[in-house]
Amino acid sequence: MFTLLVPRPYWDPDTDEAAITLELAIPLLAEAAGGTVEGIVGDNDPFVAVQHAVERGEFDELIISTLPARVSRWLRRDLPHRVEAFGLPVTVVTAE
Repeated sequence: MFTLLVPRPYWDPDTDEAAITLELAIPLLAEAAGGTVEGIVGDNDPFVAVQHAVERGEFDELIISTLPARVSRWLRRDLPHRVEAFGLPVTVVTAE
């Protein structure tokens, strides 16, 4: 089973944008993974969102999908390295 965590957008955390992203992405990920995918809308701070998810669930690995380094706020904030503190393997997938 996979869990897809989508942080709320920092620029407008009260919108349904993250829920819409989950609605579109879960069927595609489930098909690609050949299994069940759970969706979670998290805190607008991606580190806090991952922290809350890890505290509430049981995970084998964290996979962070991010924009290219030149535009990624997550990479500029060193998110992949920071979430290593949770003791799980971290894989980064960067869009081209």
